[in-house]
Amino acid sequence: MIKKRKLPEETNLNINDLKFYYGIPHCHTALSTGRGTPIEALEYGKKNGLDYMIITDHNGYLNEQIRDKDGSTLTKWKFLQKCLYKFNKKYDNFIALYGFESHSYPWGDLNIINADTYFNGTITNLNHFLLWLLSNENTLVSINHPHKTIEKLNFNLYLDKFICSIELGNGSPPNKYSRYDKYYFSLLDKGWHLGAINSQDNHRMNFGENENLTGIISTSLSKESIINAFKNRHCFSTESKTLKMFFTINSTFMGGNLTIYKNSNLDFYIYAEDSEKKINKIEILTNGGTIVKNLNNINLNRIKYIFKKNTCFQETWYIIKIYLEDKKNAISSPIFISASEEFLNS
Repeated sequence: MIKKRKLPEETNLNINDLKFYYGIPHCHTALSTGRGTPIEALEYGKKNGLDYMIITDHNGYLNEQIRDKDGSTLTKWKFLQKCLYKFNKKYDNFIALYGFESHSYPWGDLNIINADTYFNGTITNLNHFLLWLLSNENTLVSINHPHKTIEKLNFNLYLDKFICSIELGNGSPPNKYSRYDKYYFSLLDKGWHLGAINSQDNHRMNFGENENLTGIISTSLSKESIINAFKNRHCFSTESKTLKMFFTINSTFMGGNLTIYKNSNLDFYIYAEDSEKKINKIEILTNGGTIVKNLNNINLNRIKYIFKKNTCFQETWYIIKIYLEDKKNAISSPIFISASEEFLNS
């Protein structure tokens, strides 16, 4: 039993009430470059034990016309919305959401999630993109399979409100699967507030066949809870579908912001549990991917760990990385650290 702890008011969560849900935040269907109808894709993922999926077909296809079963024609975007509405009405234990994938130049591919509308073409002007986002204020943006060009994305205070996550893993093993830890660290160092996610980026009928998923932490399963989990960075990248993990610092929950003061300490609380795989090692990482604390040779299915350290205003974020057997790993979203004026002026 986890010791009862109250979390900050902003989270509206109590650790004892937390539930863990697993799904794919980036995948494709036959509406663009994938396989299967949206309904077929969702049924396949649900059959494989997923709790949610976000279908994100490429935006260049979404204006094409498609014929529905009743003989009417509608755009692929409207067809996608219609399919997901029907699917969510049918099931109360699975959530289907939609978005779309757009290329941005020179930064790379982005997923735009929870928007009521879409746009065609490539994002080449971030100010124009920001104006579109401001007119679709409930939209979230995720960075897909980042490469070196993402390091050209300079911090922008306004875009930071919308860009909420980055893929740390992308693909469907045993086919091509890549990890992107270093770009995560680089963007966090620049000041971006990003959660950690993992996407299968399916282009064939294999939704949920592999274990690389995004875990979200909430108190219930609903469209609103999933969106809020991504928005508040209550999510983690995992290569094990049975891993539960989170951490707090001074009772600030994973994904949150913590202000530090002179002579204060940082009290870490780490929880990790995997019913199927042994936990071999845990690292606490900070700026530049620097290891703050290393726990080796754990060899347990469940661990609770408390760690205390002095504050350091050069360390602006902390994450937890978990190493599991079979060379799998998981990475948390960060807790962000801000130094008080008193601390900075001392």
